[in-house]
Amino acid sequence: MTATRRADPSGEFGHIGWQYRDHDEFICRATEYLAIGLNLGQRVGYVGDDEPTRIRAALAAAGLGAAADGVDVKTVPEHFVFRAGGEVVDAAGMAERYAAAAIAAVADGYSGLRVVIDVTPVARTPEQREAQAALEFLGDRRISTLPVAALCGYNIAELGEAAAGLLCLHAAAGPASSPFQLYSQPARRNAIALAGHLDAASEVLFAATLHRILPLLSQATLEIDARELDFVGHRQLLLLDRCCAAHDRVAVLHSSRPTVRRLFDLIGFEHIHIDTGGGVRPEADVRVGTQGR
Repeated sequence: MTATRRADPSGEFGHIGWQYRDHDEFICRATEYLAIGLNLGQRVGYVGDDEPTRIRAALAAAGLGAAADGVDVKTVPEHFVFRAGGEVVDAAGMAERYAAAAIAAVADGYSGLRVVIDVTPVARTPEQREAQAALEFLGDRRISTLPVAALCGYNIAELGEAAAGLLCLHAAAGPASSPFQLYSQPARRNAIALAGHLDAASEVLFAATLHRILPLLSQATLEIDARELDFVGHRQLLLLDRCCAAHDRVAVLHSSRPTVRRLFDLIGFEHIHIDTGGGVRPEADVRVGTQGR
């Protein structure tokens, strides 16, 4: 089961991070995910580091059967847009490619786009992971108002602890993937959501994630929807305050939890403020649907 943090109420769409240790295990999960898309009338695809014929045969054997012929299977070089002269993804280019693919799927009569991507091949080096982190965040923001369902797989047997910094950038994650999720707020250009559990054990990951994401935001004031944040302590709020200061940002934390309110009353934060009202308000100039953001 996945702990979905942001998805269509029908379960049709969302952005899921999934860790695995065995490729056959991931194929089984991908088969389940793609079968849902076929039943919903979505265009479905799979991206992997293998020959398309072998991937399609594996999907068929795992349960799709003849329906595997309807899966658009691509290799990693076919799917990704890379920066010139290397194997590092072009985050902005890929975000637009996902949006265009979703719009094209609807234009072709499908109810949306559903894709499974084994991201491991483009997350093996530190430089690749930095670019992939940008893609997870910017791509999530770009598709958040489009009919897209995406499952991003990471082989933790190969990537180890480094996978956590990418898995946490999904609105939903598989079991034991990450203690928290940090992802873009739908229909907001300069807002994020925080969900899950922020404590001392997650501080290193939280700091690294903030230093990755804050430079991607265009405005000085950042809104953070923390209504689904189950726990946060004073040390993590101080860490957020320091990271915002380091990137010349001011954050407005939206939370109605009394414990969070008390922490703000007790501690004088310089770069974060609290709003106990109704949450993040939508931007008036954002068009929901197939329009760009």
